[in-house]
Amino acid sequence: MSASVAESFPGLPPAPVSRRTGLPAEHDAPRPRLDSAALRALVHHAGAVEHDVPIEQLHRTFSEEGVEFLALIRDGRVVGLCSRLRLGILLGTRYGFALYSRSPAHLARVEHPLVLNLETPVREVLDRALARPGDEFHEDVALVDGSGALIGLVPIDALARLQSELVAGQVAELQRQHRQLVVAHEALRESRGRYAGLFDSRAMGVALLDPAGAVHAHNQRLGELLNLGLEATTIATLVAWVSEAEREDFRATVAAQAAGAAAVAREYTFDVPGRGARRFRCSLGWIPETRQICACLEDVTEQRSMERQLVRHEKQILLDTLVGGIAHELNNKLTPVQGFSELIRLTADAQSQQYADLIGRSVAEAANIIRQLLQLSKPTPSASETVDLRAIVAEALSMLRFQMRESRCTVRSAAAAAPVWVRADPGQIKQVVINLVLNAVQAMEERTHAELEIETTERGGCAMLVVADNGVGIPAENLERIFDPFFTTKGPERGTGLGLSVCFSIVRQHGGVIEVASEPGCGARFTVSLPLEAAQPAAGPSLVESPVPVTPEPAAAHEARVLVVEDEPQVRRFIQTALLTRFGCEVDTAAHGVEAFERLALHRYALVISDIRMPTMNGTELYLWLREAQPLTARRFVFITGYPGEHHFDAEIAQWQVPVLAKPFTLERLCRTCAPFLEVAAEPSAEPVSA
Repeated sequence: MSASVAESFPGLPPAPVSRRTGLPAEHDAPRPRLDSAALRALVHHAGAVEHDVPIEQLHRTFSEEGVEFLALIRDGRVVGLCSRLRLGILLGTRYGFALYSRSPAHLARVEHPLVLNLETPVREVLDRALARPGDEFHEDVALVDGSGALIGLVPIDALARLQSELVAGQVAELQRQHRQLVVAHEALRESRGRYAGLFDSRAMGVALLDPAGAVHAHNQRLGELLNLGLEATTIATLVAWVSEAEREDFRATVAAQAAGAAAVAREYTFDVPGRGARRFRCSLGWIPETRQICACLEDVTEQRSMERQLVRHEKQILLDTLVGGIAHELNNKLTPVQGFSELIRLTADAQSQQYADLIGRSVAEAANIIRQLLQLSKPTPSASETVDLRAIVAEALSMLRFQMRESRCTVRSAAAAAPVWVRADPGQIKQVVINLVLNAVQAMEERTHAELEIETTERGGCAMLVVADNGVGIPAENLERIFDPFFTTKGPERGTGLGLSVCFSIVRQHGGVIEVASEPGCGARFTVSLPLEAAQPAAGPSLVESPVPVTPEPAAAHEARVLVVEDEPQVRRFIQTALLTRFGCEVDTAAHGVEAFERLALHRYALVISDIRMPTMNGTELYLWLREAQPLTARRFVFITGYPGEHHFDAEIAQWQVPVLAKPFTLERLCRTCAPFLEVAAEPSAEPVSA
């Protein structure tokens, strides 16, 4: 304790002083060792191989050692590192082991190995290891002695832990210094210079509170966080700023600190004038010497919003994967049901035909449900075009005129004077507007004077759509889940919980963002931001059921031979039966692309029909091989798919100009797509086959 503090409190004994530092003895707390022994203690293993040993032996060494990196040795000195990952890349190709098993081990070396002398200062080792970019960051560090001989490999996580210990020691040092400053401030509270030393930091808002929550002093940063302006110099209490729902909890936390509870850090929502509801992290600690509470406030609103978006993104990825798999499997199962029911109808009596019609309608309804699930997961921008956002909003409002009139709400619509061009699917964006407006109308059912505001404008380089109401609002605990699939507070009779989730998916698919701001009892405000479209490019192609017109050379129909490549046996059987019944041609089948190779080596085909997603070798890989080996056969190719997967397949397959049949497809659709190839099929050419 300083002399001034001891003079102010003559009853306190002087604090013990460290002979080493001249500071109070608590600064002599143990710290991490920073010498060569500390580095040696971090060594994980000393595995090494000669730089020219065969990769086959290197592979065995990795398997035996069970490590990710081995040192490369030449003449007893370390010349680099080899990586299990790079070895896996070499051997993981189709003929990798045959090509590289006899090659020297240094082919699997990392590009920029970090080899450091044991006497290198620890801080330099940490700086160089932790500053490596990209994948290099995860590589082990090789320690060598003065002659370059290997001492061992240090994993990056061990260095990171040492760095964390050093940082923790520095943080502990800062905390100890902070406590000393607090004691000095309370002992010399009449000294404004020392008192201001604690408050001048702009990183966080700081306030000293009494046990009732009244503010005795605060720094300028707190005034900035609460948007007080320069004219306001004092804050009476923090309690009044806390939202009403959390106010009692804040009071209880302050009272607990006054009773001697341990320091806490909790988050509260503050009502900030001009900025709305803001989320603050409040760190509260009791100062016994002055019987005050030190409150440090940090605005974490944007941070929490980003975290929610990340969580929502992870949920969306999971939903995409789940829905895509379900769609693929169900479409595969529905295709033979649809097809065989139509084949039965061709030869059935009247009653059986009615049954077949019922089956067909049921399949169509099931396929429609699958399309809705895919729309929920990944809305397909197949009908995207350059449109005026104002016109879409106007059309949506005209469709909702009856609902808004029945709700007796006042609608104020404001639109930009000039067109607001966006690249979008008009139907999907209209669906977003309709969902948001209907939600707003339902939220205002209990209001005597319901008011709905809709604004369409251009702001900050984005097209903006704002839908605001003065309804019941959204509780804070529901704001984070409002866009989750199947989440609803309306009850099963009023909603399914998919409306806002679909809006979120559509806006995300169009490269935009949808946000919500709301308080209970004060309405809600939804803001949709979409990228502006400067020009009006032509609409691109889309992966839909749209066979590309072909003009094959005439040939006899009986010469046609078809190859069907499909991993689902029932789908293969249906297509085989349908083509045999309709065209009377020979139909060969294969379960995947590799099996198709064998068929293509034996026969020439007038048409190849292939599924896109298959095990062993998928349809796109088969098609690309045909383009190289049998280009004329590749021109007589049709894709079928239950669900192609990512949207990049859309543009890629569209560039190839290959017809695509989406499952479940009808017998008529199948025959219409195949007819140009089979009724006037081109004579299969005698192309060389390079299997």
